[in-house]
Amino acid sequence: MNLLSQRPDVGEFRKRYPWMMLVVLALMCVLIGKLVHLQLLKHEENAAIARENIIHRTVLATSRGLIRDRNGVVLAGSRESWNVYVVPARLDLDKTWPRLAEHLALGPVEKGKIEQRLRQVRTDDLVALRKNPKYHIREVIVREDVSRDVIGVLETRREELPAVSWVSVPMRYYPNKELGFHLLGYVNEVTKEDLDGSPDGAMQAGDRVGRSGIEKTWESYLRGQRGWRKTILDAKGNRRTTKEDLEHLDDPREQPPVPGRDVRLTIDVDLVAAARRAFAGQLSGGLVAIEAKTGRILALYSKPSVDPNEFVVGLTNKQAEAILQNPLRPLIDKSMFDAFFPGSTMKPFTALAALRTHSLTTSSSYLCEHVFTYGKTRFKCEGMHGWIGLHDAITHSCNIYFYQVGRDTGIDAIAAMNQEFGFGQRTGIGIQEVPGLVPTQAWYTQHYGGNYHKGFALNAAIGQGNTKVTPLQLVLAYAALANGGTLYAPQLVRSIETPVVDGQGGGVEIDFAPRVRRKITLPPEFTRYVLDAMHGVVNEETGTAFRERLPGLDVAGKTGTAQVSKVGPQSNIDPHTLWYFNRDHAWFGGFAPYNDPEIAVVAFVEHGGGGGKNAAPIAMRVMQEYFNKVKPAREGLPGSGLGKPPVATKKDKGAPR
Repeated sequence: MNLLSQRPDVGEFRKRYPWMMLVVLALMCVLIGKLVHLQLLKHEENAAIARENIIHRTVLATSRGLIRDRNGVVLAGSRESWNVYVVPARLDLDKTWPRLAEHLALGPVEKGKIEQRLRQVRTDDLVALRKNPKYHIREVIVREDVSRDVIGVLETRREELPAVSWVSVPMRYYPNKELGFHLLGYVNEVTKEDLDGSPDGAMQAGDRVGRSGIEKTWESYLRGQRGWRKTILDAKGNRRTTKEDLEHLDDPREQPPVPGRDVRLTIDVDLVAAARRAFAGQLSGGLVAIEAKTGRILALYSKPSVDPNEFVVGLTNKQAEAILQNPLRPLIDKSMFDAFFPGSTMKPFTALAALRTHSLTTSSSYLCEHVFTYGKTRFKCEGMHGWIGLHDAITHSCNIYFYQVGRDTGIDAIAAMNQEFGFGQRTGIGIQEVPGLVPTQAWYTQHYGGNYHKGFALNAAIGQGNTKVTPLQLVLAYAALANGGTLYAPQLVRSIETPVVDGQGGGVEIDFAPRVRRKITLPPEFTRYVLDAMHGVVNEETGTAFRERLPGLDVAGKTGTAQVSKVGPQSNIDPHTLWYFNRDHAWFGGFAPYNDPEIAVVAFVEHGGGGGKNAAPIAMRVMQEYFNKVKPAREGLPGSGLGKPPVATKKDKGAPR
């Protein structure tokens, strides 16, 4: 065959060649059109997507606002802490993750739980990224509050840990530990419910929020606002910091975090510390001290307590169990979040109710023969005082006298006076409190099957029966009694302040003034008579708190020993400790100086026994601390050096109450 001759099928191919060229040309046109579309028409959009593939936005934690006492002492601040993060979508779970878990000393169980979460996030992010190229892959925290030593190890092994990073974040810290737990509250990590309730993204996993006390009530001021910073990530997930890499970042490159605002309290931490020292030897109780003429709180103390720092990083099961099983209930604020039988501390208000309704005069006397029979019930007194008047009945704390006052006055008149002084209702302090209870005839009728007995009034007259108050309510009522009838709303926060950042700021943003709840109008002669009797409680030789008076303190007040509901062997309490839980409550409330009151204090010792012996010394020492150290230090003066007040004498002896 002649090789140069034309094959017979070539002609057929030549017929198809134009069509093939047309198809190739059409495909080339489509390809060129697509390139033009991507490179020219969609250049900016695709360039932005490319940048997003290498640019990562790192969250910058904000610092929580400080909580200070009235003198600027930090009660709640922040300490340095380190958090370790990974990018699951870029993390090698077979090689890098085991190394990281070893450096972080993760146990098998914890390691398994975190790994399961990382795999889930990795899968979800890769699926989302395929659907949406603009999707931002997530960074997940794997360990919080890592020590500087561990961070040092991670730094030396940075090349072995791609897609791993660590960031310094402030961690809440309470320098006084358990001293301020009930007042300040605590913070802990947000829950799923918290995140679901924050659709605007104000909260993220790992954030901490206030759960009680000041931390919870003033959360919106303290929280602050997180910031962010853009960084360049290579294909392995490592951060690139060279100048050439940073040129790929567009503006803004960073949004600095906004720190939370500072909260300054009316509390004086030195006075709170004095209360803790005064409670040495007592197992449980509470104390409240306030400025008598403003309602500003000087000290809040509750015992026992817990360290709020333990809640910040999370309680272990052992810690939580120890707290919850403690029969002294350390989580309960004894100063305001539980109400107790007040005992004889209510007698001044019973006397005022009787004087106002004219069922009693300042010269009225009753016979005390240790036992008073009313109907089929025998009511007893600790002493046998004979014929006794109102002044001595308060000074000696004679129950028989006040049983008869309650009988003649009636429970509703007593309740009305108690309610006027703020009992049976929340004070408005702004943190967790209970209203207590001031029973009336209608209340007893409702809760006792329609049966009201006049004997209920006798118990109410001496602060027993179903009457329950908080130490906070009692100190506010005593302050109102001392200052001429002004019942204040308790003030715990003095001001909101702008934090100091880079040497700037620090000014007062909001300054809160005292708030008056109501003016209590009573004949001055009635009030003065009752106050004079309360002065005798401390300063007359037969007064129930005379033995506990301290030189330099001219105090007026009232002791109380309140009977409690008996606990039986069937309770969950250790039988060996039942004797303690069946002891009476000890109370003392007072104010000083008598003629120009500045401070009012109520001390409550749960199951403490006699009020004069066990509660009065605590209140006295706190007042002494105020006049000898706290007040002079605040005013820049030396110690007060108050002289010893004169002692009034009485021949008849009273029962220690």
